[in-house]
Order: sequence, then structure tokens, then C-alpha cells
Amino acid sequence: MKKIIFTLLLLTPFLLKAQNYTNICSAGPAFYKKLNTNVMKAYKATSYSLPGGGDTIFYTYATIHDTMATCFDTTKGSIFGRKVYRQSGLLRFLFFNKFNDTIYVSAKAQLNDAYRFAKLTSATYLEATVVAIEPDTVMGVIDDVLKIELQAKRNDGTPISNPWNGKYLKLSKHYGLSRTFDMTNVPFDTSYYIIVGKQHPVIGLQDFGWKDIYNLSIGDIFHYSGYLISTTGGPSSTWKEIQTVFSKTTYGANDSVLYKIDRCRSTVTNPGNNHVYIRDTILAKYRFTALATDSSIMRFPEQFKRENVYASLYERFRNLYNNRQVKRVTQDKYRFLNSCWTIPSGSVTLYKSYSEALGQVEYYRLDQNSQEFNRLVYFKKETEIWGTPVGTECSPLLDVTDVTNPGKVQVRIIPNPVKNQSQVIIEGLSSTEDMQFTLYNLVGREVYRMKISSGSALLDRDNLPAGLYVYTVNGKNLTVKGKLMIE
Repeated sequence: MKKIIFTLLLLTPFLLKAQNYTNICSAGPAFYKKLNTNVMKAYKATSYSLPGGGDTIFYTYATIHDTMATCFDTTKGSIFGRKVYRQSGLLRFLFFNKFNDTIYVSAKAQLNDAYRFAKLTSATYLEATVVAIEPDTVMGVIDDVLKIELQAKRNDGTPISNPWNGKYLKLSKHYGLSRTFDMTNVPFDTSYYIIVGKQHPVIGLQDFGWKDIYNLSIGDIFHYSGYLISTTGGPSSTWKEIQTVFSKTTYGANDSVLYKIDRCRSTVTNPGNNHVYIRDTILAKYRFTALATDSSIMRFPEQFKRENVYASLYERFRNLYNNRQVKRVTQDKYRFLNSCWTIPSGSVTLYKSYSEALGQVEYYRLDQNSQEFNRLVYFKKETEIWGTPVGTECSPLLDVTDVTNPGKVQVRIIPNPVKNQSQVIIEGLSSTEDMQFTLYNLVGREVYRMKISSGSALLDRDNLPAGLYVYTVNGKNLTVKGKLMIE
């Protein structure tokens, strides 16, 4: 009966009403970001045991770590370590570092209360003191927070100099540790981690799956940049691509979705500086019941999941793409050889990254023959914009059409091809308004701009390289497009 009662409590946010700051190991994941970086860690209880006296031991998922030794360590946990011991009577949490030394956090300490936090050496330790109990902002919400400051001391209580002095944790009444350290690495790493999401209660960043990743909307625009480099002397290429979603069809109970996407792509291959330009429609269909069989994106940071003799690396990041989460999966990075998990030399490196409502945002593959990379560099979703576009639109990248040309105004460039200088002449213009002449290279980047007054202007090549270019002439209610060649 005792175990049944505890299970019911574990599955409900019962700690939210507590007046002691004990909501550290609540059900569901909590996400932490390393301060001043994009790197994220997580905590999630995967099982528990009841040692007696109302105490609980929470166990989290195993992780894989490089220990600078021959073999990787697969026995430790994420930010709170492999297990957390909750002492019910003392309202105290015990964490364990990589050497199994104990780290203490009191959830009922009062102002100025001091207690032993962690061992430094056999003769020294870190003391924790509650220096403030006050309202603070936690993930945009005001909550009561304990500020717990650290001081290094000898075993006789004498303060000593140490990099940990003045470091502090923050313990929120409703959200647990809001500012903490990687408990596995205490006292060897003083880096701060701040909470950025929690499932119980629901606040901040939450986990997401395939339906969230491929939840695109009509009108979404995505720009990509990439390359393929031969490592064996073969041809290499770079490309720019723009994709615009113009149709979306869902099937069944949102089991599948089909997108029609307008695509334009510019590829340059060397040696030879060969250009290939395409404009087409691509169909992207995602069946979520099938995708659900791939659980890789649901793993937590550095989670160790063995697949036969292989294990992949799972990472999460934040602050990219307007603070969206990014999940990266490096497939089969580790291999079990000679009773040891290691990174085999000469193996293929393949990783893919995904983000909410953006799809696959990064792809990288490296083998003995080539290196391929592709990344999302810009997107526009309704009023939300991020990144740097590879071009202004598909037309300057690939084709040339008159957008607005009343009276069939003509633009003549003499001579064309351009060697050093050419005259730009506008014919059929009824007014003497100033015009704007803009030149783009074939990946849509602006390379030259000048004003045209009285219907003509001198185009100076400057240092523009030889090749094909697209120009636009813009005025009031007028846009004319064309091509020119520079020799």
C-alpha cells in the first residue's frame, strides 16, 4: 500500500503546494542550459526505490562521457548524476559525483543556516550558507528562491581561498534548482547551469517530437547553404537554396502531412566554375506513425542507448533559431570494441539536427571520400524572421522576369558583355525620376548599386569577377529585371 500511495504522489505535482523547497525530482524532464553557451543538459527520473523511513532514491538515465582514458564512461548520469537520494524527514537531497562523493542540498534551510555541501579534499570541504530568501525570476515567473552561497574551509572550519568561494546555487520553491552545477563534476567544474524548462509544473521549454518538427505552415520560407567537398581529388561544389511552402495537406487524424514546396537552387561546381540552376516543386510527405519508430530524437543529452555494438551521441542546444531547442543526433558515434566503448578511427561521421517547426536544420557527413554539409541559414514564418538570406527571392537567383513594367520601359546596357565600363540607358520612361540600379550575383547576393538620373548612368565594373549577373532597375511603380555578362 505504501508503494501504491507513493506512485500516485509521484505522478502528480504534489510538491507544488509544499512550503519547503522540495520540487527537485518531480515527474517528467527538466532542462538546464550551461550559462553563456548553447549547451543543454537534462534530468528525468526513470525509476525509483524506497529504502525506508519515507525516503526515496530517484534514478535517472545513463550517459556516456569521455574521461580522457581509453574507454568512455557509461555509468554516470546527466546534470544531477545517476541517482538522487531524497531524505524525507530531513528534507534534504543527496547527489553523488563521479567519485561517488556525496553532495548535500537542504530544502528546508532558513536564512543564515550553514551546512556541508561537498568534499574538496580529505582535509577541506565546501560549506553552503543560505544568504537570501527572496522573490526572484525563474523562467519569466516570480517565485520565492533560496540563494545558497559556497565557501571553502578546512575541516576545522577555517576559511580558505578557493575558486568556489562566492559561487552559489538557487533553489526555487516551485521549480527546484533554478541555478545549479553539474553534480557529477562537483567539485571539479564550477560552470553554472540555469533551468530553462520543466514539465511539472509546465513552464519554459518542453520536449518535442516529429509532429512538432515538421509542423510547417503555408508561406514559410527557408534558405539553406551547403557544400560537398571531395577528399580524393574529385569535383567539389557549393550551393544555395530557397524553399517556400505553398500547399499543406493532412491525412487521417494528423497521421501524415504532405507539403508542396517551391524550390530554387544554385550550385557551383569546381574545378571549372560550372553553374547549375534549377527551379522546381518538391513534395515532402511525413508519416508520423512511421517516424515514431525512430526514437532517436526523443533521447536526452548524452544519453547512453546501446544498439548492438553501436551507440549514438545525443545533444541539445538552445539560443539558435530565435531560442528554439535543437536536437542533434550523431549516428553510431561510439562502438564497443575489446570490452570498451570508444570512437573508432576512420569511421563515418553522420549527424542530423532538428528544431521545432523548422524541420531538419543541419546535415553533416564525413567519410574517406567526401565531406558534405547543409544548414538552414534563414527562415521567415509569418512575422518571425531569423538569419541571413542567401538571396532576395528566387527570381534574382534563377530567372529574369518583368515584375512591373508599364509602357514596356526598356533597359539597354552598352556594351554587354561588360569589360571595364558600360552605359546603362533607360528608354520609354515618361518622367525624369531617379532610378535605382542593383546588381546581384547568381546566388542572389547584392554586389553593386548605383543611382540613375535623367535616364542614364555609367556602370563601372570595379573589381567584380567575370560571370553572369542579374540586375534590377527600380523606380516609382516600376521594376525591370534583366541579365548582363562581365568578361
